[in-house]
Amino acid sequence: MKQEYTYFAFVSYRSSDEKWAKWLQEKIEGYRLPTTIQHENSDLPKTRLRPCFRYHTDIQPNELKSELRQKLEQSKYLLVICTPRSAQSQWVGAEIDTFVELGRRDRIIPVIVEGTPYSGDPETECYNPSLLKHFPHSDNIDEDREILGVNIHEEGSGSAYMKRERAVMQIVSRMLGVSFDKIWQRQKRRIIRRTILSVLASLLVLAALLCVWLLNQPFNSRLTLYEATPAVEALPPMHDAVVTLTLPDDERTDTIAGFDDEALFRYLPAKLKGQPVNVHIAAPDYLPLDTVIALTPDLQIPLARDPQVYGNLRATVIMDDHIVPNRRIHIESFEVTTDANGRFSLFVPLEMQQKSYFITVPDDYSLSFTLQAPCGPNDIVIL
Repeated sequence: MKQEYTYFAFVSYRSSDEKWAKWLQEKIEGYRLPTTIQHENSDLPKTRLRPCFRYHTDIQPNELKSELRQKLEQSKYLLVICTPRSAQSQWVGAEIDTFVELGRRDRIIPVIVEGTPYSGDPETECYNPSLLKHFPHSDNIDEDREILGVNIHEEGSGSAYMKRERAVMQIVSRMLGVSFDKIWQRQKRRIIRRTILSVLASLLVLAALLCVWLLNQPFNSRLTLYEATPAVEALPPMHDAVVTLTLPDDERTDTIAGFDDEALFRYLPAKLKGQPVNVHIAAPDYLPLDTVIALTPDLQIPLARDPQVYGNLRATVIMDDHIVPNRRIHIESFEVTTDANGRFSLFVPLEMQQKSYFITVPDDYSLSFTLQAPCGPNDIVIL
């Protein structure tokens, strides 16, 4: 009758080699049998080769020797971690002897981690005396019964990782009775897929970290102005515009010399990018601007000229030390009449404005004067 086992394998080792025993257990239990191989042999495990027994984690301290023997009886294979240290372990030797007594001599798989099998040198011999007893080496080929171990550091090309993976597949193929090449080729494809996925995942993580880093980097913002009203060549160009940027915890100021210049605000906190901030702009001859904008690396803001500066003409006309009431005068192409107090007022449209205006009296063309703008009600025109 087919015997049922609680454990797929028993890992025998010396406590000083525990890290290798743990590594081997995790590798064997973590191996997933390919579906195609499962379909070819219904006797094989459905998915995993688990559990494997490793006494330092699976048996409680101070348990009896009979308990350890019971675990061996419940295990289908015996995996022996072979090092010069385990070669001197009586417990490892006893576990090998017990497994042979159970009639499972052909299910012992030595896993060579360190040292050389059958070297005969206590410093390098990695096979326990019990292994040497049950699997003796002889120069006579008919008498030679030596056992071939699986060396995780096998000679040849390839990385240490691939050599260890190959060794694990050799162990798996022995335990399953399946062609090593069939298992190894599929495992290599798995490793390649995992490697590609790991690389892609790493690249995605790096890209995400880079994006986070870039998004949190301080940034510079360049602010330029452009004419919001029709340009008037006869008037002074925009100059000395003072730009004030009001941030939640700070205030920055810069000056723009003209429309071809820019204000530069350096090292602004990344958290403010795209956030609303207040901007105040004050420039001679232009309307002051106080607005809220979304803060970005490049800002363009329109600035409108104040039409009152050079267009609102007001003055008092005096001739021979007397005011000139109710008198028609020409200011360029415009005609105005002074009031009873000799005052006049004229608004010139923006596109016709100048820095100075030529004034004449229609009734006496010998009387003329140049009016400088801007001017106001306290200015006096003497004819």
